[in-house]
Amino acid sequence: MKKIFSCFIIIFTFFNALGQEKLAFYEDSLKQLGTVFTNDLIEDHRLKANYTFIQTLVTALKEKNSYSYPFSNLSSFVSIKKSDDNKFRIITWFTVTDGGECRFYGAIQMNNPQKLELYPLVDNSQNLKLALSLTDSTLKANQWLGAVYYHIIPVTNIKEPYYLLFGWKGKSAETSSKVIETLSFVDGKPSFGKAVLQNQPKSNSFHKRIIFDYTKEASMLLRYDKEENMIIYDHLVPLNEANGPLSVYAPDLSYDGLKFKSGKWYFIENIKVKNLPNEEDDFFIDPSKDVQNTNPVIKEH
Repeated sequence: MKKIFSCFIIIFTFFNALGQEKLAFYEDSLKQLGTVFTNDLIEDHRLKANYTFIQTLVTALKEKNSYSYPFSNLSSFVSIKKSDDNKFRIITWFTVTDGGECRFYGAIQMNNPQKLELYPLVDNSQNLKLALSLTDSTLKANQWLGAVYYHIIPVTNIKEPYYLLFGWKGKSAETSSKVIETLSFVDGKPSFGKAVLQNQPKSNSFHKRIIFDYTKEASMLLRYDKEENMIIYDHLVPLNEANGPLSVYAPDLSYDGLKFKSGKWYFIENIKVKNLPNEEDDFFIDPSKDVQNTNPVIKEH
């Protein structure tokens, strides 16, 4: 019996190592394609490389035990974040057109050791611009707002668990956004939009997401303070006296926040931050402001 068990271990180890080698091979190909869709000066080359990247990534994820493979060599242009409860990971990235428009791509991979359970995220930004109340809309995976996510907060010790996603979203050559998105799973499928976010003091309304628009010349802080169980973010104000276009909003060195209580997040104005944030706290730095604006810099939490 011991000999049979030992043989089983050897065979399992062999096939596991073989699978890891195949994933490493795919990772090398993905890295080359990622370098093209972030740096190539010709838009058509970037788009074709991104299309091949998507196909190659799906093929790689079909390999057994792909969920546990980190794809760490892709971290300079793809964000891969795993939930603390290890139920899923979310993979997001973007490309940029010659006109400065960001197009977002992504997928949610569930931790399913039996088969690949993957939900593609389809950027629906253009159509969502027409939505009357985007902050209160529930969106399916094929109606995705589009963002690069850099942090996940699980809210699981309640009757209807959900997750908060912190993301960056480039909007135009002048404007960027930070996003607090809500994610839950309904009948096992991802659903974006749960009314748990209050964005005004003493308001009776709770929203499904909060979007912060600001000038691309600035960098906005949006982080989670685990000790205080609080979200902290820059307070944004117009750079001139009149409330002009969103592209002229910027941080004013004060901070607001959201405090967790009974499954929801309540707005707190003018937070006194003990340890002032510095550059290390801004986990996602806006893309470099070169001509193509194609090179993201993703920092780990």
